[in-house]
Formats: sequence, structure tokens, C-alpha cells
Amino acid sequence: MVILLISSILALGLIAIAIYFWQKLAKTSETIELPPPPPSQLGSLFASADTEQLAESNEAREPEPFAEAENAGSKQLPDELIQSWRESPDRVSTTRLLHAAALSDSADTYRNAVELVLDVWHKEGISEMSAAELQTLFNSEFWILSSAARTSGAGFVLKRTLSRAKRDLERANNPT
Repeated sequence: MVILLISSILALGLIAIAIYFWQKLAKTSETIELPPPPPSQLGSLFASADTEQLAESNEAREPEPFAEAENAGSKQLPDELIQSWRESPDRVSTTRLLHAAALSDSADTYRNAVELVLDVWHKEGISEMSAAELQTLFNSEFWILSSAARTSGAGFVLKRTLSRAKRDLERANNPT
């Protein structure tokens, strides 16, 4: 009986030691580096593209009418941008207006743009834009603002405005 007890304690000890060393070996695994690709496969992603054709297409492209508003340093939307949007509030111009407001990195500017869009949407409607799309646009552009802007005092007011807009737009989505 004593021999059985001693041999079982010895066996459990050996198993514990084996598990300890097995875990220790698993933690010290080395990373295997891949060899570099052969030189024949190295090359530019656009090596076959005609650079003159790319330059011409860039020159032919019309300048973005809202590009001046997308300057991250500006804290207020230009009056021309707002006026242009008011003349034809549609899906594309609304998206550009809200994107420019979000790029300003000012919670007040974005809140003013949201209120402006929401006001026009309630009074006149925005062509080709449903309430669900507008709600998604408000929320997605909100995340472009920096963390500091979102968590500031103005960010708190913006969140309340977005919450009110969400309630209004959900009511429009689900009339009961």
C-alpha cells in the first residue's frame, strides 16, 4: 500500500515537471522569416501603365467644387459651399457638405451642417435620399472627426443633435 502511494506521488511529480517544461518550450517559439522574392518578380505595380495617359486623365478631371472646404485647417464651412448645396440639395452635394464639415475637425461646424441638412430634409426633402441613408451618412461622417473633437463639450452637443436626428429619421422610416 505504501509503495502504491509513493509511486503515484512520484508519477504525478514527473507529469507536473513534464508539463512545466513543455509549456516553457512552447513560449519560446522562434518566428520564421520568409525569403525575399526573386528579383524577376520585383517591379512597380503600375509599371505597364502609360504615364502620359495618366497625366492627361488627371488634367482632364474637373476640379472638385468643394475641395477648398475640405481643408482640415478650416474650422468653418465656406458660404459658397453652403449656398451651392442650398441651390440643389441632392445625395451627392449633401454627402460632400457633410464630409467637408467633418474634415474641418470641429464638432460645432459638423453640428451646424447636420442641423442645416436635417432642416432642409424636413422642409423640402433631399432628392434621391431616404431617411435611412441620411441617418447612415450622419453617423459615418461623425467618425471622421478626431477623438478630441468627439469627446469635447461641443462633441457632447453634437452627440445630442445626432441623437435627436436619429429619432426624427427613425420616425420618418417607421411611421406608425
